[in-house]
Amino acid sequence: MIPRVATVLSARDWEPALVGAIRESAAARLILRAYQPAELEERRDELDVVVAGAETSWVTSASIAAWRRSGLRVVGIYPDRDSPARRILETGGADEILSEDSSSDSKIAAIGAVCAHRTEVVDEPTGVFVAVTGSRGAPGRSEVALALAWNLAPKLDTLLLDADLEAPSVAIRLGLAARPDLADAADGCRVDGKLPNEAIHTRDGLSFIVGSHRPGEPALRGPLVEDVLDAALGRFDVVIADLGPSPAQMDLLKRADVALLVANADAVGIVRAAQTAADWAGPPPALVLNRVHQRSARDSVQAARKWLGLDPAVVIPVDRRISAAARAAEAPARSIRFPLARLGVGS
Repeated sequence: MIPRVATVLSARDWEPALVGAIRESAAARLILRAYQPAELEERRDELDVVVAGAETSWVTSASIAAWRRSGLRVVGIYPDRDSPARRILETGGADEILSEDSSSDSKIAAIGAVCAHRTEVVDEPTGVFVAVTGSRGAPGRSEVALALAWNLAPKLDTLLLDADLEAPSVAIRLGLAARPDLADAADGCRVDGKLPNEAIHTRDGLSFIVGSHRPGEPALRGPLVEDVLDAALGRFDVVIADLGPSPAQMDLLKRADVALLVANADAVGIVRAAQTAADWAGPPPALVLNRVHQRSARDSVQAARKWLGLDPAVVIPVDRRISAAARAAEAPARSIRFPLARLGVGS
């Protein structure tokens, strides 16, 4: 079998030199030069080996471990005498690790060797990934995510991940400390591919990773959030991610086992949700119609069917107790938790 190879695109000399050598060689076949991690995910079934350099920011211990769990072999390349870079490759479990100064022929030989010794891959147990998203305008994503997590925590080991990169709110909602946060969790995952215990907050049997909001610092990049998600799915039964409305988070949405689209039930909320639904890139969503007035419930449901093309899976009423619980940093009100229990997530 001729190995089917993807390289992670790099500005360093080793990668274009290897690409040229593979194209001239009959020992391997180049399928892809990946610029983003989503490209590897989309074409995973066409590949046998990924050759990745530790100089690339999204090549982390967690991403390497995830590739190997999916059945890919990994040849890791590191700058000579760069011990931290080599440690990233080792911790992630790369099948072969070479200095970038090694010849292209040596790298091609390593590609052939890791394929020759390929064994049956047994997937590690992974949790269920539930993505909760919605349009701009505060439709109630965070409260829905929190209420669903609260429902599941008594029977399943559950993590609520605040992955809203623009306006994280879980820490404020529950009165939790702002640090450690998602960025601290990502730093820990980059070191050894594992979710650091100190990055996890707990309350009432539920675990949290709070969102990162550090004035003056750039927002966390998507691939680092994916590292945290991968590590969390290897540790928890269910990971519920509160995703913001940013299109940059669609790569996370594509990976969801269950996706909830939260829409405010007024006219503006449904129009905004219709745009989100039109740009949808994940699994078919379950619509959560939020803040429904009893007197206009029928009209709201019909409007959602017309403009979103979705039947509401859950209808949450307008209830002062929901907003009161949020203002007081208390557990979610029963009037939001009970409707969400009908979704059957985790059953």
